[in-house]
Amino acid sequence: MRRLGCAAVAAALVMGGAVAVASPGKHKLPPHPPTPKAMRHIEGYAPLQAESFCRKHVEPGVKAFEQLTLKAYADSRSDGDTRPCASGTSEHYDGRAWDWGVDHRKPKLRADGRSMLHWLFATDAHGNKAAMFRRLGLMYVIWNKRIWGTWDKRWQPYRCHGANACHVTHIHFSFGWAGAERKTSYWTGKVSPVLPPDYPVFTHGNRRVIVRGKAGSVTPIWQVKGGAKYDVTATGVWRHSRARHGRADASCVGGKHGWTPGSGVAIRLAAPSTTASRWQPTTDTGKGCNVKTHTYRLHLAPSHNSAVTIELPDRKLSNNSGAVTLRFERV
Repeated sequence: MRRLGCAAVAAALVMGGAVAVASPGKHKLPPHPPTPKAMRHIEGYAPLQAESFCRKHVEPGVKAFEQLTLKAYADSRSDGDTRPCASGTSEHYDGRAWDWGVDHRKPKLRADGRSMLHWLFATDAHGNKAAMFRRLGLMYVIWNKRIWGTWDKRWQPYRCHGANACHVTHIHFSFGWAGAERKTSYWTGKVSPVLPPDYPVFTHGNRRVIVRGKAGSVTPIWQVKGGAKYDVTATGVWRHSRARHGRADASCVGGKHGWTPGSGVAIRLAAPSTTASRWQPTTDTGKGCNVKTHTYRLHLAPSHNSAVTIELPDRKLSNNSGAVTLRFERV
């Protein structure tokens, strides 16, 4: 490892896969944002939750961090948070990213950036590494052609061209959902679990979801609304094996002696106390099955806003084929 000069004393380093922060020594860094009283318990590193939908507003945790940073470093500026959706993937599109305008080429702004990184990656009084980074719910940062992400917990070269794309002109911060929603311990004093994406709420009309046999499950990028009622219709046949009778639909399975009720397609919601009826055939051709159109309905009444996961009752996916199509309709 080449020796670091005075200008790099506050950069986060990697030693044996763990984050370490060099001491600033006699070269004093600008004051960092306020540090809350250290708690023994702390969030784990936020997993990567890549952007999957568009949102026009910035999330509250991101906005609060932006305001906190600009107050601590009054000579710096914001380079923007939300952006209109375009090609590629970016947490700027769903309100979970912020660009802080500290140009690495300008000494005073470079010192601000290093002060921030020193603060984020410092070990707290209880031995928690990267304490503020974790308490704020950050996923990754990019600055001056390097990226530090929670997936490997070390600085890596960032492939890019040009000062802006290489994040020489600014530091990019991307947050997990708990941090973005301002629910992590930096803000609340309580350790937050990993939170699912805050998908848009499906309030009217209908939505179509296809669950393919090869996939086994799917989570649409929307939530059902708490207190609302939905009719769900499922149709289609999928195969759980290559055997002649290895077929199933939303509620029944085919066998040597015809179709009989099985485990059925499951609709799982995170909301507690959700009311859901059982699959009922639109035409009962015997034993509660529908071998004519393989179409079934159920009623869903979630107690709270909730993401939806639809699962086929099969863990071995390699032999699967076909699909079941579900239609959710607000009533």
